[in-house]
Amino acid sequence: MSSRFLALWCLPALLCAQEPLKTDTRLLDSFESSRAGITDKDAEHAPATEGATEGAKALRLTFHAPAAYPAVILAFDSPQDFRGYGGLAFDVYNPGRNTVAFNTRIDSSSEADGTGHHSRTGRGSIDSGQHSTFVIPFGTDPSTLKVKALPGFGAFRSLGSLGKGPFDLGHVVNWQVFLNLPADDRELIIDNVRLVPGRHEDFSNLVDKYGQYTRETWPGKVATDADLAAQADMEDRDLAAHPAPADRNAYGGWAAGPQLEATGFFRVAKQDGKWTFVDPEGRLFLSFGPTCVGTTDVTTITGREQLFNGLPADDPALNAAKTSDGVDFLKANLIRKYGKDFLTPWLDRSYTRLLSWGFNTVAAFSSWGSIGNGRVPYTLTVWPADKHARVTWGAGYVRGMDDPFDPQFAADVASAVAAQAKRAKDDPYCIGYFVGNEEAWGFYKNDPSSHYGLALGALKAEASRSPAKRAMLGQLRAKYGDVSSLNAAWETSFADWSSMEAPVSLPKTLKPKVIDDLSAFLSLYADTYFRTVAEAIRSADPHHLYLGCRFAGYSPEVLAAAARHCDVLSFNIYRDKLSTSEWAVLDRYDKPVLIGEFHFGSTDRGVFDTGLFAAADQASRGESYRAYVQSVLDHPKFVGAHWFQYADQPATGRAMDGENAGIGFVSITDTPHQEFIDSVRQTNADIYSYRFKK
Repeated sequence: MSSRFLALWCLPALLCAQEPLKTDTRLLDSFESSRAGITDKDAEHAPATEGATEGAKALRLTFHAPAAYPAVILAFDSPQDFRGYGGLAFDVYNPGRNTVAFNTRIDSSSEADGTGHHSRTGRGSIDSGQHSTFVIPFGTDPSTLKVKALPGFGAFRSLGSLGKGPFDLGHVVNWQVFLNLPADDRELIIDNVRLVPGRHEDFSNLVDKYGQYTRETWPGKVATDADLAAQADMEDRDLAAHPAPADRNAYGGWAAGPQLEATGFFRVAKQDGKWTFVDPEGRLFLSFGPTCVGTTDVTTITGREQLFNGLPADDPALNAAKTSDGVDFLKANLIRKYGKDFLTPWLDRSYTRLLSWGFNTVAAFSSWGSIGNGRVPYTLTVWPADKHARVTWGAGYVRGMDDPFDPQFAADVASAVAAQAKRAKDDPYCIGYFVGNEEAWGFYKNDPSSHYGLALGALKAEASRSPAKRAMLGQLRAKYGDVSSLNAAWETSFADWSSMEAPVSLPKTLKPKVIDDLSAFLSLYADTYFRTVAEAIRSADPHHLYLGCRFAGYSPEVLAAAARHCDVLSFNIYRDKLSTSEWAVLDRYDKPVLIGEFHFGSTDRGVFDTGLFAAADQASRGESYRAYVQSVLDHPKFVGAHWFQYADQPATGRAMDGENAGIGFVSITDTPHQEFIDSVRQTNADIYSYRFKK
């Protein structure tokens, strides 16, 4: 079914509505003879006969690890005009033993940098031994419909086309295939690269009253309310036949494993040189479970009425789930299935599901109703009030980073932690607290402007308005004394210290001594932040763990500070599986590590986007889950991984940002994706024996 969906991410539209549609197919490459203009980056290319679909030859692409983005780039002799076509299609064969999640990119200028300017990127996945045809679409701009993905492209599997900023479809200079941090070497064979005909698109009446895509069918699609009841009965039998794994105790810890000291609350320890949680009964505990349990997403109707023009006006469940400008389809379906007071029975079923599926954690962003549930351990996420100052430095971080030098930050954190601790501090099922999520720490592997973005952002601020700027100036004055000493080190010409209180912008190329000082400030910044948060948690709730901030970007300075103050380091890690070489950065820190988010999504259940890492279908999602989880268990520092998220996102996009990915364990109708779950259940049943008996 996934081949029938089209994920479109183009900003702005790749294909102008006024451009006449092409009706022909135009061959670009069949690799029958040697081709100039192919370059490799941490990769290789070579002719192949295996997997050829157009003629006798194809092109083998080999991507090497460790590398951030190994790529094979195929340039054109002269700029190409792709206007009027529906997309760039190509045949792919995976000759290896592993699923390959890959990406594509089309550039319209030599100035393209991969950030979306003059380029569009997409992503897909192909299983071992599989042949498939993928397309990079040139269609409607989904942002005009407030979604990140739209349906429909015939027999092709879509890669999508993500980007922002200028792009000229009439001046395409190259396209490429690349991987995102592969754990080990991967191969793909491509052939028959061509432009496919353009087409007219119709997005009226896109979803039915259940929020399901109207133009396809799939296993588990709901036709009537009676289907919901029948599915519940069928699931009851499945859950009864599959209780929680026999080797688990009441907390999901390893009852068959060693007995350690029981403190009545969760803690961390090492067992045979491997980090682990220890549950309240003193049993080894590895934390696995989904985020967003018991939460639902509103999708916007206002301004997009054509997507919903088939919805009945008199449907009681829909009307109960409507907001001022949208509707929550999942909520409407839960009302149909469980009644108007759906939350308690839905959560009860969800807990039963999680235990049956081999999970033992209700992870971040879940319903407040999950606190104190007495059946499944849970984490809490703290969001400090936004009364304190922030440091803004760019790189897509609109909100900026908490300024820990502002006394109001400590007050905001303390207040937010105390509010949750009132409910959880004596609950043995509470594992601990995350504070924040994917905050603007920067990316040290990118470039110095990202690595030291917070320090550079502080310098660019007015000292009168920025506690961080004042702290940085204080650190510099303490080191240099006289501004002339700083000028000599930095090769600058500040008249005095007060002149630095105005916004300061440094040259793009940073001097070594400047970098030393920016690094020292970043260390101070991070230490102040994590110490402040740790003190707030330990004051309000000494029983539970500080689980970190769910890093996306980080640097050695920031990790060192987090390791001093957090009980557990946490990262959101979207990869095909963990790479030992990538995570060697953790070797210097003797701390347990928890993954706050990962997932693999597919488009075979009426949802149009794959999320951040793609899989071909539900069975492929299960295989990808197994490979990822086993790579986590193989690493002695990692103590679990949390999946984003419990339920699929709405096909018409969640209101806040249009995300509409098939990444859940259950659909928008609360229907389990059984093939995926069967595989997950098998993987989860063996987590302790795999980790500690391997």
